[in-house]
Amino acid sequence: MTARIILVRRLFLIGLGILVLRLVLLQLVHGATYRRLAEQNRLRLVPEPAPRGLILDRAGRRLATNRTVFRVAVVPQELEDRTLFGRLGPLVNRPSGELERRFNEHKTLPFLPATVVSHVPKPVALRIEEERVYLPGVLVEPIITRQYPLGSVAAQLLGYVGQPSPEGFSTLKHYGVRPQDLVGRAGIEQELDAYLRGRSGGSLVEVDHRARQIRMVGYRQPVPGEPVGLTIDAALSALIEHQFGQAPGACVVLRPQTGELLAMVSIPGFEPEVFATQDHVSLRKLLADPQAPFMNRATHGTYLPGSTVKLVTTMTALEHRLITPATTFECPGYLTIGNRRFHCWNRDGHGPVALREALMVSCNVYFMQVGRQLGLAKLRAGFTSVGFGRRTGWPFEEESGWLPGGRRFSEGEVALLAIGQSEILVTPLQAAVMVSAIANGGWVVEPWVVKTIGKHAVARSHLFPLGWSAESLAVVREGMEAAVNEPQGTGIRAHSTKVRIAGKTGTAQTHIPGRPHGWFLGFCPAKDPAAAIAIVTEHGGSGGELPATIAKAICESIATQSL
Repeated sequence: MTARIILVRRLFLIGLGILVLRLVLLQLVHGATYRRLAEQNRLRLVPEPAPRGLILDRAGRRLATNRTVFRVAVVPQELEDRTLFGRLGPLVNRPSGELERRFNEHKTLPFLPATVVSHVPKPVALRIEEERVYLPGVLVEPIITRQYPLGSVAAQLLGYVGQPSPEGFSTLKHYGVRPQDLVGRAGIEQELDAYLRGRSGGSLVEVDHRARQIRMVGYRQPVPGEPVGLTIDAALSALIEHQFGQAPGACVVLRPQTGELLAMVSIPGFEPEVFATQDHVSLRKLLADPQAPFMNRATHGTYLPGSTVKLVTTMTALEHRLITPATTFECPGYLTIGNRRFHCWNRDGHGPVALREALMVSCNVYFMQVGRQLGLAKLRAGFTSVGFGRRTGWPFEEESGWLPGGRRFSEGEVALLAIGQSEILVTPLQAAVMVSAIANGGWVVEPWVVKTIGKHAVARSHLFPLGWSAESLAVVREGMEAAVNEPQGTGIRAHSTKVRIAGKTGTAQTHIPGRPHGWFLGFCPAKDPAAAIAIVTEHGGSGGELPATIAKAICESIATQSL
């Protein structure tokens, strides 16, 4: 009997020792850790997203702003029974099964509202509020979402917002972004998202052991995102978009002396707000559109430049002293090289033409002869110097275009390259940079668009000298003025009695016979340029038609507004 008592006592002491040791480990060694975990179980953060920063044009017009919409949610801990969804369905015009499915998808913690309808009109929200007594657990919440007051104006440049992608969320979650938050997904909305997004706030609430809210412990006010000021003019952009009508294409307008962007239009466009409102019907329609409305044709569209490159061909030949303003070539309507005949666009020929007239009427034979004299190396170097075949320095994504190289070119291929009908592709932005160099006296500009972020000015880009002589520039500019203001000029449709315009048209052949791309490059006013313009219309005829008409409208608008 005594032995048993001793054994029990020893077991008791051993158990007591183990208990004391465990208490020491829990309270002294790991006490801080468990206290922190207990606090985390007791406290919950209810996040409140910050309003996104405004995006403004050069005159302070709102291109992207915020508006309050209403969403319908159900608080799980207040839901009495599932018949609620049957009573709520007729009010929001949704089947009860859909509401219950969305509730199950979005339900997380008992006190956090689960969204069942993302957006309802204000009258519907008021009706639900009136019926709240019969809808226990239903909550109508005002939320802030993105709004684009000018619709499709500059849509590809601005971009849009949406819920973060799975790959993007892995990074954004470290900055307080939740899966259902709206973040920039394209354009400036994406590129400057860190500034526009602001800092989320929210409420810190205490919950019981069943995760039901007991009281609010604290609150942090959200910090709105920084406003972003752009250099573009919204009224000018809207005018250009209207001028295009339904014709696909792009337009870039730059300040030639500085490179600041005055307008960037890509047609067809889209309404960025359909992403913020999650309009799935409109989104599916846009995604299925074969004309790719989301692509910014101004920076990502690459096209044969056609006769617009004759400006660079001319400058290169003048600077190498291979031609002078008096150099004349005979144009019988074609040029024979070897056993191949290359036709001028005027099959009847232009007769003997000097440089000014060749630019005015865009004589193919003249510039093919100039290209033959230059050769591939000099011609390619001239194109490279103005930015063809490489990125312009645009602060966002862009295509680099294409310049030929790496193989021998026949004499005929070099002649075609000189008139923009060979292996060369340029973007409208590159074309605008090129014509800016002619307008500003021989400087290559880096285009830019962000003027301010918050109260801070953004540093401007650089200009690079080409070393062109004033005499060569004067000859080319004179030919461009003649092309628009002389009756025989290919750009006569751009002629205006309100402002003098200088320009060069281009017609680039495509894989569709009789459906070329049309180009117009130019600047205005001709003597003291305030704007350099590049316009391309896809499969819409020659550059002397719609592109020239659009250029006239742009220049007259700029002259009136004094941008």
